[in-house]
Amino acid sequence: MARVEVVEFTDAVCSTAWGAEPQLRRLQWRFGQHLGWRKVQGGLIGDSSRGKTDWDRVRAAEPMRAYWKRVWQLTGMPFPNPMHVMLKSTDPLGQAVKAAERQGQTVGGAVLRRFREQIFVFGIGPQTRDEFVAACVGMPGLDVARWLADIDLPEVAAAYHADWQETREPNDWVRNLKHDSPMNGELKHSEGHDRYALPTLIFRGSGGEHTVAGWVLYEEYEAGLEAAEPGVTATPRPDPTPAEAFAEWGVLTGKELEFLCGVGAVAPAGVLAHDWGEGFVYFSAAEARARGLVEAA
Repeated sequence: MARVEVVEFTDAVCSTAWGAEPQLRRLQWRFGQHLGWRKVQGGLIGDSSRGKTDWDRVRAAEPMRAYWKRVWQLTGMPFPNPMHVMLKSTDPLGQAVKAAERQGQTVGGAVLRRFREQIFVFGIGPQTRDEFVAACVGMPGLDVARWLADIDLPEVAAAYHADWQETREPNDWVRNLKHDSPMNGELKHSEGHDRYALPTLIFRGSGGEHTVAGWVLYEEYEAGLEAAEPGVTATPRPDPTPAEAFAEWGVLTGKELEFLCGVGAVAPAGVLAHDWGEGFVYFSAAEARARGLVEAA
């Protein structure tokens, strides 16, 4: 079976992209052996303080928490409760992800996920190198010294700028899309530029290019994949057991545990249940130690 190219436009601070994590984890689990996956860092926020002389990271946190709570009602993925400090720009964060990708796509994806957890579970929008490191303490496979040395390399800045630019070159399908659902995938306009909605996935295979944009049901991702490579979805990998899920990912939200492993799924022994105020996020023993979580065995 031919491999399918998947291009994912995303950003760590995008609550809809965070909301799509259960769907995309399922897609990768079921069909990952057929997928060549590339994440494009969209640069959702250029400068939140522009035109606001009194902008402050602490004061800016609560309005975002209130907005993200409304998104939670749609996606079921956690919102920061409370939000302690907001980031001013996602550009440094996106460049940090590109630097991590120099150690492999898996490492880059894991850093992106850690940033998302730091924002949407722990309420800290990482902005500085110290905050990046704090978000990634104990992360397997990440050489932190190399990562920090790479962040400011010209080629890393160029790679991030290329992602930023690619996000602002939406295809004709998106430009012509009319969709009335919440968090829809229609063409977006921000800071003077057209761009893709986040998340947007583009599947490319022998069946051509197929775009799935905005907040959608899981079935639309499988349909896009099947259209790009007919027959590729015929033999999915069986959905994971809870033990397999934690071996694969280490951290699952309550929504992810149920969506990936089935309604009523229970975390294995030794997994820590972290109460974020409106439900639980589950951490393997190693992930819990890395985050300094001690509220459960």
